Amino acid sequence: MTNSKNRLVAAGSACTLVVTAVGISVLGGGTADAGVTGQTATAVTYPLVRNSVSESQVVNYSLGEGDLQQAFVAKMLAVPANGVDTSAKLKDGVVAEADLAPAVQTKLNRAGPAYLKHWGTVHRNVIGAADAELATTSTQPPLGDGALNLHTASATDKVAFGNEADFAGGNVKDLGTVGFSVYTTGENNALGNNMPSIIFEIDPNVTAVASNYSSLVYVPANGAANQWTAFNASTDVAKHWGLSGTAFDGTACSINGARCTWTEMLDYLNDGGDDAKLLTATVSKGRDYAFSGAVDALQFGGKTYDFEAAGVTVS
Repeated sequence: MTNSKNRLVAAGSACTLVVTAVGISVLGGGTADAGVTGQTATAVTYPLVRNSVSESQVVNYSLGEGDLQQAFVAKMLAVPANGVDTSAKLKDGVVAEADLAPAVQTKLNRAGPAYLKHWGTVHRNVIGAADAELATTSTQPPLGDGALNLHTASATDKVAFGNEADFAGGNVKDLGTVGFSVYTTGENNALGNNMPSIIFEIDPNVTAVASNYSSLVYVPANGAANQWTAFNASTDVAKHWGLSGTAFDGTACSINGARCTWTEMLDYLNDGGDDAKLLTATVSKGRDYAFSGAVDALQFGGKTYDFEAAGVTVS
């Protein structure tokens, strides 16, 4: 059965269109007619443009009664005046855009995910042949389809990617759980402890140290080669946190000394004076070894930052 209107057609595909009373989502994965197998369905938030959903994007029989507007279901299941019962099933090709609830039509034409401002390369912290790029990856990252790809060509290079505007003035003690996921390689690991770092530039406000600037740095141990590894920097029991700057040399948590755990760092900064204050938040690599890898799912302040090719989103 065909319809002269623009149609949503339930035909084989590796995507499923799920229509609800409040919106529409596209689920990746599935094992439809296209022969794609072994994938787990996960929600994505790419925008759907009017007239962009075709028969290659909806799996046969994937639109259930609970997915459709009740009034539309009643119309489709009604017995016509000629007495022919058409309620056995909804045939392919009969669901048109005009049949969808107004909220669904609005969702089809929404602007898409909100990408955050002020995330980008921190140029003042880039040295030599190094780059940071938001892009899709050849592996499956923890969130979405993209990641922050990092590359340094040698031990003299450094790159930084972050936000220099939105976190200034926050309290270090309020960062909560801090962490990220890293993709590294055997070649990276063979050079030494060779990992990206999480860096918060801060005003430490340590009474005993005459300095109003330091980089609060977390550098984890090497992750497993050729796969993604999640790091919780707040519960890491090793001393992987340090404060930069010569003013902190010889102090308990100096990056040039023994360093601290996260709990020890918070205790050190909480010396009875003013709270340590955030200035910026970045992911960085160098200057230590050549590196090629990626970062995703940066976490702090009760939020998780997803690095995608189109930009950075937050949840």
